[in-house]
Amino acid sequence: MKKSKTETKSVAEPRPEERVADAAPSDRIWLVSCLVIAAIAIFLRFYDLALKPFHHDEGVNGFFLTTLFRDGIYKYDPANYHGPTLYYIALAFAKAFGLESVPIRASVAVFGVLIVIMAMFLQRYIGRVGSLFAALLLALSPGMVFISRYFIHEIFFVFLSFAMVLSMVYFIERQKAGMIAIGSAALLLLVCFLPSTLNFAGYLSGPNSTALWAFRAGFFIGELVLTIIVIRMLMAWNDGRPVYFILAAACISLMFATKETAFITLGTFAIACVCVWMWRRIYGERGAAGEFDAIDDARLTWLNFFAALGTGADRILILVAAAAAVIYLFVLFFSSFFTYPEGVKSAFEAYAIWTKTGSKDHTQNGRWAYLEWGFESEAPIFVLSAIGTLIALAKARHRFAMFSGFWAFGLLAAYTIIPYKTPWLALSFLLPMCLASGYAINELWVSKNSSLRIVAGLLAIGSAAIMSYQAYDLNFVRYDDESTTYVYAHTKREFLDLMKQIDHYAEISGKGKDAKIDIVSPDYWPMVWYTKDYKEAIYHGHMIDPDNAEMVVAKKDEQDAEIIRMYSAKYVYTGIYALRPGVDLVLLVRKDLAENGMELYRLNNAPK
Repeated sequence: MKKSKTETKSVAEPRPEERVADAAPSDRIWLVSCLVIAAIAIFLRFYDLALKPFHHDEGVNGFFLTTLFRDGIYKYDPANYHGPTLYYIALAFAKAFGLESVPIRASVAVFGVLIVIMAMFLQRYIGRVGSLFAALLLALSPGMVFISRYFIHEIFFVFLSFAMVLSMVYFIERQKAGMIAIGSAALLLLVCFLPSTLNFAGYLSGPNSTALWAFRAGFFIGELVLTIIVIRMLMAWNDGRPVYFILAAACISLMFATKETAFITLGTFAIACVCVWMWRRIYGERGAAGEFDAIDDARLTWLNFFAALGTGADRILILVAAAAAVIYLFVLFFSSFFTYPEGVKSAFEAYAIWTKTGSKDHTQNGRWAYLEWGFESEAPIFVLSAIGTLIALAKARHRFAMFSGFWAFGLLAAYTIIPYKTPWLALSFLLPMCLASGYAINELWVSKNSSLRIVAGLLAIGSAAIMSYQAYDLNFVRYDDESTTYVYAHTKREFLDLMKQIDHYAEISGKGKDAKIDIVSPDYWPMVWYTKDYKEAIYHGHMIDPDNAEMVVAKKDEQDAEIIRMYSAKYVYTGIYALRPGVDLVLLVRKDLAENGMELYRLNNAPK
């Protein structure tokens, strides 16, 4: 197909070293700004991570992780229809810092921070000011912060989609592999090799612990050597540029191993690329690069993509390496590091289940839910991203900005059409919306028109102020308030009081974590996570005859009559605790234990 004049010219046109000096911040200011924004992102995502009680979904994920942590077993179940990557990432954090709420939520929060940092690498594609403002919006977005503090799959999935795009951009630009790319490739290789060989070490050593650690040490050293050799080979191959293409392929595979919605995101990427190409074919460049145009993405063309693939044996080799990365990682994770082969087949069965749930579950929010939620909680991002997309289309010059706009509104359209609606799915299009918003502020700021620069400053300050307040209010004040957008059937904070009471009476009983707890309520998630250390916490899910357990947890209203009939003779009703909207739990404590507790309370609070 014949190339447009603008496309042909972009390949041969040399890149300008510096197109703007007055409008963009200096290197020192830009670096300090990056550090400040990163600090904000870290604080909002890591401060008091245990404040919010686990959501129902977090409790289920925590259950799978607990089994993996204690028994070394994870079997992918398509009925759960979310992939295994989350559990293996959290496993590393749990092994290092303990199987507790903060470490496993931190395993997600770290990727929330990395998303913010990655936006800072886009200064050449959305402008220096644009990259800073996009990073700031990602750091402050109430939804991005809220879900980054959740132990669910969404943030890692969004991180992978961003990493895939960034890797492809760097590959097309034929950038020499940097330290971050090399480090990522090395880490990926260790992830691929290490767990499997540790399992093999256990098989070889049998019950002998000394032999086990000897084999593990030997295999680890061998894998380090192998990783170094592979990395050196990659670096010698066209200055390591193929590393970016292989990393992009790895991201695609890991996206499928994280969430089944990967095909929606990848389909949108493809459509967005075609739309950018078509738009430039139809409209061309509507304005010449001016004095203040510091954006340099002229090399992001189809021609340069195919040129980056190389020719002949080089092209075949890079395609084979990428395909191998996709297949190997897919099989590796779904087979639970080659311990559960059936998981690979189950990965494909999940799509049939997802197709059914996607049209039946969580459909009560209405077709326009994402627009309503967006303008309620992320209005500055929605407005600025629309402005940025319009500017990009009007100029028809900045390819990455146009791609970001098509990416954002393509995903918004896709998720609007699908009946299934949950707030965390919005993060997939909030990410590119933040990039388009950054571009909007950048283009207004670098304008020769001083009035537009004032508008850019006011919009940036106003948006940051609004987002800061909303992020604080949602994540540290109303984190369990159902009237807010991202609080979706969330566990009430009173539930943590229930767990404190259980711990209190378990201590009084003298049995501690060996105290027996009968949970007869049919609704109990995420209690399973909070009672993971109680060996005798038994989840019946229905009423049973009293068997002298120290405590009983029942459901208010639904089980009231049976509670009185079956338990009033031996147990004392101590309180009602909200689990989530419409579900309250009742704690019953054995009478002798409750009396001891009251006596201990009187002694501790008697006047001196």
